[in-house]
Amino acid sequence: MASIKHERPDFVKNYKKEKNTEIKYINGNWYLYERKTKYNPETKKSAKVSGKMLGKITKNGFVPKSIKASTFTEIEVKEYGASHYFRSNSQLILERLKECFPHYGEQLYVIALLRIMYGKAFKRIALNYESSYLSNMFPNLSLSSASITQLLKDVGRDRGAIKKFMDSYTKEKERFILFDGHRILSSSNNLDMAEVGYDSKSRYSPQVNLIYMFSLNDRGSYPEYYKQYLGSVPDVSAFQDIVNETRIKEKDATIIADKGFGSNDNYDLIEESGMNYIIPLRRGNLETKGIIPSNISDYKDAFIYHGRNIHTSSIEKEDYNIHLYLDGSLYNAEIKDVIRRTEKKNNSIKIKRDRELKKREQDNLFSGEKLEKRLYAKSRLSDEELSALVPIDISDVLKERVSTGTITIKTNRKELNSRQIYAIYKQRQAIEQYFKTYDNTLGYDSSYMRNDYSLEAWLFINHLCMMMGMNAIEEISNIGEEKNISLEDLIITLRKIKATKIGDKWYLSKFTNHVKNLCEKLDIRFESQEIS
Repeated sequence: MASIKHERPDFVKNYKKEKNTEIKYINGNWYLYERKTKYNPETKKSAKVSGKMLGKITKNGFVPKSIKASTFTEIEVKEYGASHYFRSNSQLILERLKECFPHYGEQLYVIALLRIMYGKAFKRIALNYESSYLSNMFPNLSLSSASITQLLKDVGRDRGAIKKFMDSYTKEKERFILFDGHRILSSSNNLDMAEVGYDSKSRYSPQVNLIYMFSLNDRGSYPEYYKQYLGSVPDVSAFQDIVNETRIKEKDATIIADKGFGSNDNYDLIEESGMNYIIPLRRGNLETKGIIPSNISDYKDAFIYHGRNIHTSSIEKEDYNIHLYLDGSLYNAEIKDVIRRTEKKNNSIKIKRDRELKKREQDNLFSGEKLEKRLYAKSRLSDEELSALVPIDISDVLKERVSTGTITIKTNRKELNSRQIYAIYKQRQAIEQYFKTYDNTLGYDSSYMRNDYSLEAWLFINHLCMMMGMNAIEEISNIGEEKNISLEDLIITLRKIKATKIGDKWYLSKFTNHVKNLCEKLDIRFESQEIS
């Protein structure tokens, strides 16, 4: 009698079975079986035969076959989701590390992965390695405290290999280059690079000045190269050195810096290097003195950038252009602040004036010795000081602030119009996100390394972590979820995806809808329930 063929429902049709398995319908249920090839000596042919039942296919997914109690002694659980995600997205980093560090390539790679997934502490690397599926992907790595200490010394001594790794990302190509400085506090007295210096956070502590170079393209910015300098060295002084070291001299490269680089000496340095520049000028600069439009209608063009109205005018010079921008939203915010502070001052002036007039009115009730004692006991304003307590005219204040809400950019990329220059410059804000992640999310704002070699290796591993982290942040941004999903959110959520070993096989454990939704948004896929 021929077997009845049952119509498969959608949840069975959509189930991706693994190789060497087959689906069977038995008593109203659908099951997954092993399918093996067995040689028949009588027919002298190989035939496919069913093996053991692996589990049941349901509307809610695959349910593995029930396991005997004795088997649970062999169960092992490891973190899998974050390991799988970062490992899948950083294959090129691993290949280049193996090329530049034949002895330490895999160790550096796994240490960087573990630090971005679990935090910066080296002392927990071995523990996190054992509890992560990375120990299956990269087995038998030596990650003890002693091994890592030796690795830091050896890698830190080999700046040439570090430079070779970073040089592979700075090959000749048309790109925009961003430079920025960052201060790393040090608690060690043995670091030659750590000197007391000043940073934007007003921290007068021993610190290392870390100069970073980023490339910029349509998708965003990317960290390519770093070098450390003495903490007392200003960012601008380190500029020439890093330009020379990276050998970025082709005319296609364009440097986008901040206002701190905007001196004549630095412009000369950039032009001597053969590069272009897009650099903002400080308000009140000589280039735009007396030529900033006083009214919005005096600007020659306007456009919308990320929902903000931008008015612009350009001034053409022989070797460069000056682009003036009035940001309507920035203007309103700054004007509001000016009005608020002026009102506060006027209120203070009124209170002081009223108080003085009241005192003088009361003084009229006293005479002779009583008046002298009263004047001696309480301070009084002179007639000149009283007459100076006049409210500030807000209209006069606003007339003097012609640069309110403005941005001025100087560039020798004369073939680009003001809209293009503005869009390129605004992408520089991604650098703020980079160092925010560097300091706050990953906690790399201070170092406990005890010698210069270890510090160099520490900075390099941080660089690897940030390359991986910025890739993830870019993916989140590309799907428009940057306001809802942070890098920290992504890591914590993916770490909840576990792999369970039952017997000699690893299976993907079930995870919550919250985790599932995040994976769907970022198109994170797992090939099957069985991992290996």
